[in-house]
Amino acid sequence: MSIHFSPMTDQDFAAFLRKSIPEYAYDQMRAGNWASNEAMQRAQKEFQQMLPNGPQTPGQHLLVILDDNDSKVGMCWYFVDENRARKTTFLIDLFFLPEGRHKNYEAESFALLEEMARKDGVKRIELQVFTHKAEEIAMYRQNGFGETSIFFAKDLKPGSNVS
Repeated sequence: MSIHFSPMTDQDFAAFLRKSIPEYAYDQMRAGNWASNEAMQRAQKEFQQMLPNGPQTPGQHLLVILDDNDSKVGMCWYFVDENRARKTTFLIDLFFLPEGRHKNYEAESFALLEEMARKDGVKRIELQVFTHKAEEIAMYRQNGFGETSIFFAKDLKPGSNVS
């Protein structure tokens, strides 16, 4: 079993947005960053700002993950940041369709992404994941990623001030 990447078509990109925008809005709400009445609009705005030309946006890499039968099993979005101390690939989104889950495609995708990054002179791959996504965190750890920083938050309750 092996996978390969192919650039997203406009049709692939539309499917990607249908999944990714609502999921991102939900994640931001769950993390306490956005109110529910504004989350979808803010998510749409962020995606539009980052991907103004869709899959043809310069500097953004939007890929479909295909199995050895050329069946779509997932999607990947990353960009390369050359303005860091070390040239870095920042993985924005990586997900697998139901038919692509639990088939070792995760490990193969990371290996392929690492190979592509090395050929491009990249020295590091980074990503950010919401703490409520335990399955994704486990997948990243299993593929050699480790935490580099952790954000903490505390919701304050009214009337609990200390004098």
